[in-house]
Amino acid sequence: MRPNQPQGQEPSKGLNQALSVSQILDLITQFEALSRLVVDCFGDLSPVHMRDAYALIERARKRLAIVDAEYLAALAPEIPSSNHRKVAWLAEESHISRAEARQRISCLGRLRKEAEPFSSKSDDERMPALRDKVSEGVVGADAVQKIDKAVKDLPKSEHARVAQALDEHASEVVTQVRVDDLGALSHRLRAMLGLDDPYTDEDRQRLRGVKVGPQRADGMSRLTGLITPHFAAMLKRLQADYGRPGGLLEEGAKDERAPEQRFHDALEAAVDAGFGIGATLKPVRGTTSVVTVAHISDIAKIAGVKLQGTDGWKLPGAGKAISDGGVRMSIAEAIEKVAAGNSFLQVLGDKGQSLFLGRSQRLGTMAQYLALCGEEGGSSAPGKATPPAMCDMHHIESWARGGGTDISNLTFVDPGTHRKIDDNRSNDKSWWTLRPDECEGEPVESERVVWIEPGKDRKTNDSSEEKNRNSNQDSNAFDNPGRWLRRILRQKGVKRNQGDKDDADPGGAGGCGADVDDEGGGR
Repeated sequence: MRPNQPQGQEPSKGLNQALSVSQILDLITQFEALSRLVVDCFGDLSPVHMRDAYALIERARKRLAIVDAEYLAALAPEIPSSNHRKVAWLAEESHISRAEARQRISCLGRLRKEAEPFSSKSDDERMPALRDKVSEGVVGADAVQKIDKAVKDLPKSEHARVAQALDEHASEVVTQVRVDDLGALSHRLRAMLGLDDPYTDEDRQRLRGVKVGPQRADGMSRLTGLITPHFAAMLKRLQADYGRPGGLLEEGAKDERAPEQRFHDALEAAVDAGFGIGATLKPVRGTTSVVTVAHISDIAKIAGVKLQGTDGWKLPGAGKAISDGGVRMSIAEAIEKVAAGNSFLQVLGDKGQSLFLGRSQRLGTMAQYLALCGEEGGSSAPGKATPPAMCDMHHIESWARGGGTDISNLTFVDPGTHRKIDDNRSNDKSWWTLRPDECEGEPVESERVVWIEPGKDRKTNDSSEEKNRNSNQDSNAFDNPGRWLRRILRQKGVKRNQGDKDDADPGGAGGCGADVDDEGGGR
Protein backbone atom coordinates (compact mmCIF):
# COMPACT_ATOMS: atom_id res chain seq x y z
CA MET A 1 0.00 0.00 0.00
CA ARG A 2 1.26 3.40 -0.87
CA PRO A 3 2.14 5.78 1.99
CA ASN A 4 -0.94 7.81 3.09
CA GLN A 5 -3.23 5.59 1.01
CA PRO A 6 -6.74 5.32 2.52
CA GLN A 7 -7.27 2.16 4.58
CA GLY A 8 -8.97 -0.70 2.71
CA GLN A 9 -8.19 0.75 -0.71
CA GLU A 10 -6.42 -1.60 -3.07
CA PRO A 11 -3.17 -0.29 -4.53
CA SER A 12 -3.39 0.35 -8.22
CA LYS A 13 -1.65 -1.97 -10.65
CA GLY A 14 1.71 -0.73 -11.61
CA LEU A 15 2.11 1.26 -8.40
CA ASN A 16 5.48 -0.35 -7.80
CA GLN A 17 6.76 1.44 -10.88
CA ALA A 18 6.24 4.75 -9.12
CA LEU A 19 8.25 3.72 -6.06
CA SER A 20 11.97 4.01 -5.65
CA VAL A 21 14.11 1.14 -4.41
CA SER A 22 14.42 2.77 -1.00
CA GLN A 23 10.62 3.15 -0.77
CA ILE A 24 10.09 -0.50 -1.68
CA LEU A 25 12.61 -1.64 0.92
CA ASP A 26 10.96 0.63 3.47
CA LEU A 27 7.56 -0.93 2.72
CA ILE A 28 8.98 -4.43 3.18
CA THR A 29 10.52 -3.40 6.50
CA GLN A 30 7.15 -2.04 7.59
CA PHE A 31 5.49 -5.22 6.40
CA GLU A 32 7.77 -7.35 8.58
CA ALA A 33 7.20 -5.08 11.60
CA LEU A 34 3.43 -5.11 11.07
CA SER A 35 3.46 -8.90 10.90
CA ARG A 36 5.00 -8.96 14.38
CA LEU A 37 2.28 -6.65 15.69
CA VAL A 38 -0.46 -8.76 14.08
CA VAL A 39 0.92 -11.90 15.73
CA ASP A 40 1.03 -10.18 19.12
CA CYS A 41 -2.48 -8.75 19.05
CA PHE A 42 -4.52 -11.10 16.81
CA GLY A 43 -5.63 -13.19 19.78
CA ASP A 44 -7.26 -10.12 21.35
CA LEU A 45 -9.95 -10.01 18.65
CA SER A 46 -13.40 -11.41 19.24
CA PRO A 47 -14.36 -14.50 17.17
CA VAL A 48 -16.62 -12.32 14.98
CA HIS A 49 -13.85 -9.87 14.09
CA MET A 50 -11.26 -12.64 13.97
CA ARG A 51 -13.03 -14.42 11.12
CA ASP A 52 -12.98 -11.33 8.86
CA ALA A 53 -9.41 -10.47 9.84
CA TYR A 54 -8.23 -14.00 9.15
CA ALA A 55 -9.73 -13.89 5.66
CA LEU A 56 -7.63 -10.78 4.92
CA ILE A 57 -4.50 -12.46 6.29
CA GLU A 58 -5.16 -15.55 4.19
CA ARG A 59 -5.51 -13.43 1.06
CA ALA A 60 -2.19 -11.76 1.79
CA ARG A 61 -0.55 -15.13 2.48
CA LYS A 62 -1.64 -16.46 -0.92
CA ARG A 63 -0.17 -13.40 -2.67
CA LEU A 64 3.28 -14.20 -1.30
CA ALA A 65 3.60 -17.00 -3.87
CA ILE A 66 4.29 -14.20 -6.38
CA VAL A 67 7.14 -12.98 -4.17
CA ASP A 68 8.60 -16.50 -4.06
CA ALA A 69 8.50 -16.72 -7.86
CA GLU A 70 10.09 -13.31 -8.36
CA TYR A 71 12.84 -14.16 -5.88
CA LEU A 72 13.68 -17.51 -7.47
CA ALA A 73 13.59 -16.04 -10.99
CA ALA A 74 15.99 -13.24 -9.99
CA LEU A 75 18.44 -15.63 -8.33
CA ALA A 76 18.29 -18.24 -11.08
CA PRO A 77 22.01 -17.83 -12.01
CA GLU A 78 23.01 -18.69 -8.42
CA ILE A 79 20.66 -21.66 -8.02
CA PRO A 80 21.81 -25.22 -8.93
CA SER A 81 20.34 -26.44 -12.20
CA SER A 82 19.30 -29.95 -11.16
CA ASN A 83 15.92 -30.10 -9.46
CA HIS A 84 16.91 -32.04 -6.32
CA ARG A 85 19.88 -29.73 -5.71
CA LYS A 86 17.63 -26.73 -6.30
CA VAL A 87 15.24 -28.01 -3.62
CA ALA A 88 18.07 -28.64 -1.16
CA TRP A 89 19.54 -25.17 -1.82
CA LEU A 90 16.26 -23.35 -1.18
CA ALA A 91 15.48 -25.41 1.92
CA GLU A 92 18.87 -24.51 3.38
CA GLU A 93 18.75 -20.89 2.18
CA SER A 94 15.31 -20.11 3.61
CA HIS A 95 15.34 -22.56 6.54
CA ILE A 96 12.21 -24.37 5.32
CA SER A 97 11.31 -28.00 4.72
CA ARG A 98 12.15 -29.66 1.42
CA ALA A 99 8.43 -30.13 0.81
CA GLU A 100 7.88 -26.37 1.10
CA ALA A 101 10.92 -25.69 -1.10
CA ARG A 102 9.63 -28.16 -3.69
CA GLN A 103 6.25 -26.39 -3.73
CA ARG A 104 7.80 -22.95 -4.28
CA ILE A 105 10.01 -24.20 -7.09
CA SER A 106 7.10 -25.95 -8.81
CA CYS A 107 5.26 -22.61 -8.87
CA LEU A 108 8.14 -20.71 -10.45
CA GLY A 109 7.46 -21.65 -14.07
CA ARG A 110 3.72 -20.88 -13.83
CA LEU A 111 4.05 -17.58 -11.96
CA ARG A 112 7.08 -16.02 -13.67
CA LYS A 113 6.43 -12.48 -14.85
CA GLU A 114 8.79 -12.77 -17.79
CA ALA A 115 9.71 -15.72 -19.94
CA GLU A 116 12.84 -17.60 -18.94
CA PRO A 117 15.82 -16.31 -20.94
CA PHE A 118 16.71 -18.37 -24.00
CA SER A 119 13.68 -20.63 -23.60
CA SER A 120 11.63 -21.60 -26.64
CA LYS A 121 7.96 -20.82 -26.94
CA SER A 122 7.05 -24.46 -26.34
CA ASP A 123 9.10 -24.46 -23.12
CA ASP A 124 7.40 -21.36 -21.70
CA GLU A 125 5.47 -22.60 -18.66
CA ARG A 126 3.97 -19.26 -17.67
CA MET A 127 0.24 -18.97 -16.93
CA PRO A 128 -0.48 -15.21 -16.70
CA ALA A 129 -4.18 -15.58 -15.82
CA LEU A 130 -3.31 -17.97 -13.00
CA ARG A 131 -0.69 -15.49 -11.77
CA ASP A 132 -3.42 -12.81 -11.68
CA LYS A 133 -5.58 -15.04 -9.47
CA VAL A 134 -2.67 -15.55 -7.10
CA SER A 135 -2.01 -11.80 -7.10
CA GLU A 136 -5.67 -11.26 -6.17
CA GLY A 137 -5.33 -13.69 -3.26
CA VAL A 138 -7.87 -16.16 -4.69
CA VAL A 139 -5.48 -19.14 -4.63
CA GLY A 140 -1.98 -19.72 -3.38
CA ALA A 141 1.08 -21.87 -3.96
CA ASP A 142 -0.69 -25.13 -3.05
CA ALA A 143 -3.22 -24.67 -5.87
CA VAL A 144 -0.52 -23.68 -8.38
CA GLN A 145 1.51 -26.77 -7.49
CA LYS A 146 -1.49 -29.06 -8.11
CA ILE A 147 -2.24 -27.39 -11.45
CA ASP A 148 1.41 -27.70 -12.45
CA LYS A 149 1.36 -31.41 -11.61
CA ALA A 150 -1.91 -31.95 -13.52
CA VAL A 151 -0.33 -30.48 -16.65
CA LYS A 152 2.91 -32.43 -16.28
CA ASP A 153 1.05 -35.71 -15.75
CA LEU A 154 0.17 -35.53 -19.45
CA PRO A 155 2.59 -36.29 -22.33
CA LYS A 156 5.36 -33.68 -22.52
CA SER A 157 4.53 -32.87 -26.13
CA GLU A 158 1.17 -31.51 -24.95
CA HIS A 159 2.36 -29.44 -21.97
CA ALA A 160 2.42 -26.06 -23.72
CA ARG A 161 -0.97 -26.55 -25.40
CA VAL A 162 -2.58 -27.82 -22.21
CA ALA A 163 -1.19 -24.99 -20.07
CA GLN A 164 -2.46 -22.37 -22.52
CA ALA A 165 -5.93 -23.94 -22.71
CA LEU A 166 -6.13 -24.25 -18.94
CA ASP A 167 -4.90 -20.69 -18.35
CA GLU A 168 -7.67 -19.34 -20.57
CA HIS A 169 -10.13 -20.73 -18.04
CA ALA A 170 -8.09 -20.17 -14.89
CA SER A 171 -10.79 -17.97 -13.36
CA GLU A 172 -13.46 -20.68 -13.63
CA VAL A 173 -11.14 -23.47 -12.56
CA VAL A 174 -9.77 -21.89 -9.37
CA THR A 175 -13.17 -20.63 -8.22
CA GLN A 176 -15.26 -23.70 -9.10
CA VAL A 177 -12.92 -26.56 -8.22
CA ARG A 178 -11.75 -27.28 -4.69
CA VAL A 179 -8.00 -26.99 -4.19
CA ASP A 180 -7.81 -30.65 -3.10
CA ASP A 181 -9.44 -31.67 -6.40
CA LEU A 182 -7.14 -29.65 -8.67
CA GLY A 183 -4.75 -32.58 -8.77
CA ALA A 184 -7.39 -34.56 -10.67
CA LEU A 185 -7.47 -32.01 -13.50
CA SER A 186 -5.31 -34.29 -15.65
CA HIS A 187 -8.36 -36.50 -16.29
CA ARG A 188 -10.38 -33.50 -17.47
CA LEU A 189 -7.50 -32.12 -19.54
CA ARG A 190 -6.97 -35.47 -21.23
CA ALA A 191 -10.68 -35.62 -22.06
CA MET A 192 -10.76 -32.01 -23.30
CA LEU A 193 -7.92 -32.50 -25.72
CA GLY A 194 -8.79 -36.02 -26.80
CA LEU A 195 -5.45 -37.42 -25.62
CA ASP A 196 -5.10 -41.18 -25.54
CA ASP A 197 -3.83 -42.98 -22.48
CA PRO A 198 -0.07 -43.40 -23.08
CA TYR A 199 0.03 -46.47 -20.80
CA THR A 200 -1.15 -50.01 -21.61
CA ASP A 201 -2.40 -52.77 -19.33
CA GLU A 202 0.98 -54.43 -19.84
CA ASP A 203 2.70 -51.27 -18.54
CA ARG A 204 0.54 -51.28 -15.44
CA GLN A 205 1.10 -54.99 -14.84
CA ARG A 206 4.87 -54.46 -14.94
CA LEU A 207 4.62 -51.65 -12.39
CA ARG A 208 2.35 -53.47 -9.92
CA GLY A 209 3.77 -54.47 -6.58
CA VAL A 210 3.20 -54.19 -2.82
CA LYS A 211 5.88 -54.20 -0.15
CA VAL A 212 5.57 -54.64 3.60
CA GLY A 213 8.44 -52.78 5.23
CA PRO A 214 10.45 -53.93 8.23
CA GLN A 215 9.01 -53.52 11.67
CA ARG A 216 9.73 -50.22 13.36
CA ALA A 217 10.60 -49.84 17.02
CA ASP A 218 6.88 -49.70 17.85
CA GLY A 219 6.20 -52.95 15.97
CA MET A 220 4.38 -51.29 13.07
CA SER A 221 5.25 -51.81 9.40
CA ARG A 222 4.85 -49.45 6.46
CA LEU A 223 2.82 -50.68 3.47
CA THR A 224 3.91 -49.23 0.12
CA GLY A 225 3.52 -50.03 -3.55
CA LEU A 226 1.55 -49.58 -6.76
CA ILE A 227 -1.68 -51.48 -7.41
CA THR A 228 -3.63 -52.14 -10.61
CA PRO A 229 -6.78 -50.12 -11.40
CA HIS A 230 -9.04 -53.10 -10.68
CA PHE A 231 -7.40 -53.82 -7.35
CA ALA A 232 -7.78 -50.12 -6.49
CA ALA A 233 -11.46 -50.33 -7.43
CA MET A 234 -11.88 -53.36 -5.14
CA LEU A 235 -10.25 -51.51 -2.24
CA LYS A 236 -12.44 -48.44 -2.86
CA ARG A 237 -15.47 -50.74 -2.77
CA LEU A 238 -14.29 -52.27 0.50
CA GLN A 239 -13.66 -48.83 1.97
CA ALA A 240 -17.14 -47.66 0.98
CA ASP A 241 -18.83 -50.69 2.53
CA TYR A 242 -16.85 -51.18 5.72
CA GLY A 243 -14.62 -48.11 6.09
CA ARG A 244 -17.46 -45.75 6.95
CA PRO A 245 -18.06 -44.58 10.54
CA GLY A 246 -19.38 -47.53 12.52
CA GLY A 247 -18.11 -50.09 10.00
CA LEU A 248 -17.40 -53.52 11.56
CA LEU A 249 -18.50 -52.24 14.99
CA GLU A 250 -21.52 -53.32 16.98
CA GLU A 251 -24.65 -51.32 16.25
CA GLY A 252 -24.77 -48.16 18.34
CA ALA A 253 -21.08 -48.28 19.26
CA LYS A 254 -19.24 -44.94 19.27
CA ASP A 255 -16.67 -44.79 16.50
CA GLU A 256 -13.68 -42.62 17.35
CA ARG A 257 -11.41 -44.05 14.62
CA ALA A 258 -9.85 -41.84 11.95
CA PRO A 259 -10.78 -42.64 8.30
CA GLU A 260 -7.38 -44.26 7.77
CA GLN A 261 -7.90 -46.46 10.83
CA ARG A 262 -11.36 -47.54 9.65
CA PHE A 263 -9.93 -48.47 6.25
CA HIS A 264 -7.11 -50.42 7.91
CA ASP A 265 -9.59 -52.41 9.97
CA ALA A 266 -11.76 -53.12 6.92
CA LEU A 267 -8.77 -54.33 4.90
CA GLU A 268 -7.56 -56.50 7.78
CA ALA A 269 -11.03 -58.03 8.17
CA ALA A 270 -11.33 -58.72 4.44
CA VAL A 271 -7.93 -60.44 4.27
CA ASP A 272 -8.68 -62.40 7.44
CA ALA A 273 -12.07 -63.50 6.10
CA GLY A 274 -10.71 -64.55 2.75
CA PHE A 275 -7.30 -65.90 3.70
CA GLY A 276 -7.79 -67.01 7.27
CA ILE A 277 -10.54 -68.92 8.97
CA GLY A 278 -13.98 -67.34 9.07
CA ALA A 279 -16.93 -66.19 6.99
CA THR A 280 -16.44 -64.19 3.83
CA LEU A 281 -16.83 -60.44 4.22
CA LYS A 282 -19.65 -59.73 1.77
CA PRO A 283 -20.04 -56.38 -0.05
CA VAL A 284 -22.87 -54.27 1.36
CA ARG A 285 -24.54 -53.39 -1.96
CA GLY A 286 -24.83 -56.98 -3.14
CA THR A 287 -22.48 -59.70 -4.31
CA THR A 288 -20.25 -57.58 -6.48
CA SER A 289 -17.09 -55.75 -5.54
CA VAL A 290 -16.78 -53.47 -8.56
CA VAL A 291 -19.18 -51.79 -11.00
CA THR A 292 -17.63 -50.37 -14.18
CA VAL A 293 -19.31 -48.22 -16.86
CA ALA A 294 -18.34 -48.05 -20.53
CA HIS A 295 -19.71 -47.03 -23.94
CA ILE A 296 -20.86 -49.58 -26.52
CA SER A 297 -18.43 -48.29 -29.18
CA ASP A 298 -15.48 -49.08 -26.92
CA ILE A 299 -16.80 -52.57 -26.26
CA ALA A 300 -17.23 -53.08 -30.00
CA LYS A 301 -13.68 -51.93 -30.72
CA ILE A 302 -12.31 -54.57 -28.35
CA ALA A 303 -14.28 -57.17 -30.30
CA GLY A 304 -12.99 -55.81 -33.63
CA VAL A 305 -16.45 -54.61 -34.68
CA LYS A 306 -17.29 -51.12 -35.99
CA LEU A 307 -20.79 -49.98 -35.12
CA GLN A 308 -22.77 -47.95 -37.61
CA GLY A 309 -23.28 -44.32 -36.63
CA THR A 310 -20.70 -44.23 -33.81
CA ASP A 311 -18.00 -42.15 -35.54
CA GLY A 312 -19.01 -38.98 -33.72
CA TRP A 313 -19.23 -40.60 -30.31
CA LYS A 314 -15.63 -40.84 -29.22
CA LEU A 315 -15.44 -40.82 -25.45
CA PRO A 316 -12.55 -39.30 -23.53
CA GLY A 317 -9.76 -41.77 -23.04
CA ALA A 318 -11.26 -44.28 -25.51
CA GLY A 319 -11.13 -47.81 -24.20
CA LYS A 320 -11.63 -46.75 -20.59
CA ALA A 321 -14.21 -47.82 -18.02
CA ILE A 322 -14.90 -46.00 -14.76
CA SER A 323 -15.65 -47.92 -11.56
CA ASP A 324 -18.15 -46.95 -8.87
CA GLY A 325 -15.16 -46.13 -6.68
CA GLY A 326 -13.95 -43.52 -9.18
CA VAL A 327 -11.10 -45.65 -10.56
CA ARG A 328 -10.37 -45.73 -14.31
CA MET A 329 -9.34 -48.98 -15.98
CA SER A 330 -9.11 -50.35 -19.49
CA ILE A 331 -12.15 -51.94 -21.14
CA ALA A 332 -10.13 -55.13 -21.57
CA GLU A 333 -9.46 -55.36 -17.83
CA ALA A 334 -13.11 -54.61 -16.98
CA ILE A 335 -14.33 -57.39 -19.32
CA GLU A 336 -11.72 -59.78 -17.94
CA LYS A 337 -12.87 -59.21 -14.36
CA VAL A 338 -16.54 -59.69 -15.28
CA ALA A 339 -15.63 -63.04 -16.81
CA ALA A 340 -13.72 -63.91 -13.65
CA GLY A 341 -16.94 -63.49 -11.70
CA ASN A 342 -16.34 -60.57 -9.35
CA SER A 343 -17.42 -57.50 -11.29
CA PHE A 344 -20.27 -55.83 -13.15
CA LEU A 345 -19.99 -54.05 -16.47
CA GLN A 346 -22.66 -51.54 -17.49
CA VAL A 347 -22.73 -50.65 -21.19
CA LEU A 348 -24.26 -47.32 -22.26
CA GLY A 349 -25.78 -46.35 -25.60
CA ASP A 350 -25.37 -43.05 -27.41
CA LYS A 351 -27.95 -41.32 -25.23
CA GLY A 352 -26.47 -42.54 -21.97
CA GLN A 353 -29.09 -45.25 -21.46
CA SER A 354 -28.18 -48.73 -20.24
CA LEU A 355 -28.05 -51.31 -23.06
CA PHE A 356 -26.47 -54.20 -21.26
CA LEU A 357 -25.49 -55.25 -17.75
CA GLY A 358 -22.96 -58.03 -17.54
CA ARG A 359 -22.72 -59.59 -14.12
CA SER A 360 -21.30 -62.58 -12.39
CA GLN A 361 -24.22 -63.19 -10.05
CA ARG A 362 -27.81 -62.07 -9.77
CA LEU A 363 -28.36 -59.02 -7.59
CA GLY A 364 -31.61 -58.19 -5.92
CA THR A 365 -32.37 -54.45 -6.02
CA MET A 366 -29.26 -52.87 -7.56
CA ALA A 367 -30.74 -51.77 -10.89
CA GLN A 368 -31.21 -48.14 -9.86
CA TYR A 369 -27.78 -47.93 -8.25
CA LEU A 370 -26.22 -49.32 -11.42
CA ALA A 371 -28.16 -46.92 -13.63
CA LEU A 372 -27.02 -43.94 -11.58
CA CYS A 373 -23.40 -45.14 -11.84
CA GLY A 374 -23.62 -44.64 -15.56
CA GLU A 375 -25.71 -41.48 -15.53
CA GLU A 376 -24.01 -39.50 -12.78
CA GLY A 377 -20.68 -41.06 -11.89
CA GLY A 378 -20.73 -39.71 -8.32
CA SER A 379 -22.31 -37.15 -6.03
CA SER A 380 -24.26 -34.50 -7.91
CA ALA A 381 -23.86 -32.05 -4.99
CA PRO A 382 -21.88 -28.92 -5.94
CA GLY A 383 -18.22 -29.02 -4.96
CA LYS A 384 -18.12 -32.72 -4.10
CA ALA A 385 -15.91 -35.45 -5.51
CA THR A 386 -17.46 -38.50 -3.87
CA PRO A 387 -17.67 -41.62 -6.10
CA PRO A 388 -20.89 -43.69 -6.29
CA ALA A 389 -19.68 -46.39 -3.92
CA MET A 390 -19.49 -43.87 -1.10
CA CYS A 391 -22.75 -42.02 -1.89
CA ASP A 392 -26.33 -42.29 -0.71
CA MET A 393 -29.24 -42.44 -3.14
CA HIS A 394 -31.41 -39.38 -2.57
CA HIS A 395 -34.99 -38.62 -3.66
CA ILE A 396 -34.79 -35.32 -5.57
CA GLU A 397 -38.42 -34.71 -4.65
CA SER A 398 -38.89 -36.33 -1.27
CA TRP A 399 -41.14 -39.31 -0.68
CA ALA A 400 -43.23 -37.23 1.74
CA ARG A 401 -43.90 -34.70 -1.02
CA GLY A 402 -45.03 -37.40 -3.42
CA GLY A 403 -41.71 -38.12 -5.13
CA GLY A 404 -41.47 -41.69 -6.35
CA THR A 405 -38.57 -44.10 -6.17
CA ASP A 406 -37.99 -43.77 -9.90
CA ILE A 407 -34.63 -43.33 -11.62
CA SER A 408 -35.70 -39.87 -12.83
CA ASN A 409 -36.25 -38.84 -9.19
CA LEU A 410 -33.04 -40.28 -7.74
CA THR A 411 -29.54 -38.86 -7.52
CA PHE A 412 -26.26 -39.72 -5.83
CA VAL A 413 -25.38 -37.51 -2.86
CA ASP A 414 -22.41 -37.73 -0.51
CA PRO A 415 -23.46 -38.43 3.11
CA GLY A 416 -22.20 -35.06 4.39
CA THR A 417 -24.38 -33.06 2.00
CA HIS A 418 -27.27 -35.49 2.35
CA ARG A 419 -27.64 -34.52 6.00
CA LYS A 420 -27.92 -30.85 5.00
CA ILE A 421 -30.83 -31.26 2.54
CA ASP A 422 -34.30 -30.07 3.57
CA ASP A 423 -36.70 -32.57 2.01
CA ASN A 424 -39.69 -30.38 2.92
CA ARG A 425 -38.19 -27.36 1.13
CA SER A 426 -39.18 -25.02 3.94
CA ASN A 427 -35.79 -24.13 5.48
CA ASP A 428 -33.94 -21.41 3.56
CA LYS A 429 -30.70 -22.30 5.36
CA SER A 430 -30.57 -25.81 3.91
CA TRP A 431 -29.95 -27.26 0.47
CA TRP A 432 -32.94 -27.98 -1.77
CA THR A 433 -33.00 -30.38 -4.70
CA LEU A 434 -35.41 -30.01 -7.63
CA ARG A 435 -36.08 -31.86 -10.83
CA PRO A 436 -35.84 -29.66 -13.94
CA ASP A 437 -39.58 -30.05 -14.57
CA GLU A 438 -40.28 -28.52 -11.14
CA CYS A 439 -38.46 -25.28 -11.98
CA GLU A 440 -40.16 -22.19 -13.30
CA GLY A 441 -38.90 -20.31 -16.32
CA GLU A 442 -37.04 -21.86 -19.25
CA PRO A 443 -36.40 -25.62 -19.15
CA VAL A 444 -33.07 -26.57 -17.62
CA GLU A 445 -31.67 -28.66 -20.46
CA SER A 446 -28.25 -29.18 -18.94
CA GLU A 447 -29.31 -30.44 -15.52
CA ARG A 448 -30.71 -33.69 -14.23
CA VAL A 449 -31.05 -32.34 -10.72
CA VAL A 450 -31.06 -28.64 -9.80
CA TRP A 451 -29.39 -27.67 -6.53
CA ILE A 452 -30.58 -24.55 -4.71
CA GLU A 453 -27.85 -23.22 -2.43
CA PRO A 454 -28.62 -22.27 1.19
CA GLY A 455 -29.45 -18.60 1.47
CA LYS A 456 -30.44 -18.19 -2.20
CA ASP A 457 -33.76 -16.66 -3.30
CA ARG A 458 -36.31 -19.47 -3.39
CA LYS A 459 -39.52 -17.58 -3.92
CA THR A 460 -39.76 -18.61 -7.56
CA ASN A 461 -37.40 -21.61 -7.66
CA ASP A 462 -36.46 -20.23 -11.04
CA SER A 463 -33.34 -22.24 -11.89
CA SER A 464 -32.96 -20.40 -15.18
CA GLU A 465 -31.63 -17.48 -13.17
CA GLU A 466 -27.90 -17.78 -12.66
CA LYS A 467 -28.18 -16.78 -9.03
CA ASN A 468 -30.29 -19.84 -8.29
CA ARG A 469 -28.31 -22.39 -10.27
CA ASN A 470 -25.63 -24.53 -8.75
CA SER A 471 -23.81 -27.48 -10.21
CA ASN A 472 -20.89 -29.79 -9.51
CA GLN A 473 -17.63 -28.82 -11.21
CA ASP A 474 -15.75 -31.90 -10.03
CA SER A 475 -12.90 -32.80 -12.38
CA ASN A 476 -13.06 -36.48 -11.41
CA ALA A 477 -16.43 -36.94 -13.10
CA PHE A 478 -15.80 -34.76 -16.16
CA ASP A 479 -15.25 -37.83 -18.33
CA ASN A 480 -17.94 -40.01 -16.80
CA PRO A 481 -19.53 -41.80 -19.79
CA GLY A 482 -23.10 -40.70 -19.08
CA ARG A 483 -22.13 -37.06 -18.59
CA TRP A 484 -19.90 -37.06 -21.66
CA LEU A 485 -22.60 -38.45 -23.92
CA ARG A 486 -25.10 -35.87 -22.72
CA ARG A 487 -22.53 -33.14 -23.31
CA ILE A 488 -22.16 -34.32 -26.90
CA LEU A 489 -25.92 -34.36 -27.43
CA ARG A 490 -26.26 -30.86 -25.98
CA GLN A 491 -23.52 -29.43 -28.16
CA LYS A 492 -24.92 -31.11 -31.26
CA GLY A 493 -28.23 -29.42 -30.42
CA VAL A 494 -26.49 -26.06 -30.05
CA LYS A 495 -24.83 -26.61 -33.42
CA ARG A 496 -28.18 -27.27 -35.08
CA ASN A 497 -29.70 -24.19 -33.49
CA GLN A 498 -26.84 -22.07 -34.77
CA GLY A 499 -27.35 -23.24 -38.33
CA ASP A 500 -24.58 -25.82 -38.50
CA LYS A 501 -21.71 -23.55 -37.65
CA ASP A 502 -18.25 -24.96 -37.07
CA ASP A 503 -18.24 -28.28 -35.27
CA ALA A 504 -18.12 -27.94 -31.52
CA ASP A 505 -15.67 -30.30 -29.90
CA PRO A 506 -17.34 -31.73 -26.79
CA GLY A 507 -13.99 -31.93 -25.18
CA GLY A 508 -12.74 -28.57 -26.39
CA ALA A 509 -11.06 -25.98 -24.25
CA GLY A 510 -14.39 -24.33 -23.60
CA GLY A 511 -15.33 -27.27 -21.41
CA CYS A 512 -12.51 -26.60 -18.98
CA GLY A 513 -14.48 -24.30 -16.78
CA ALA A 514 -17.88 -23.09 -17.75
CA ASP A 515 -19.05 -25.93 -19.97
CA VAL A 516 -19.29 -28.63 -17.38
CA ASP A 517 -22.91 -28.23 -16.30
CA ASP A 518 -24.61 -31.14 -17.96
CA GLU A 519 -27.81 -33.09 -17.94
CA GLY A 520 -27.68 -36.18 -15.84
CA GLY A 521 -25.00 -35.34 -13.35
CA GLY A 522 -26.13 -32.09 -11.81
CA ARG A 523 -22.53 -31.00 -12.19
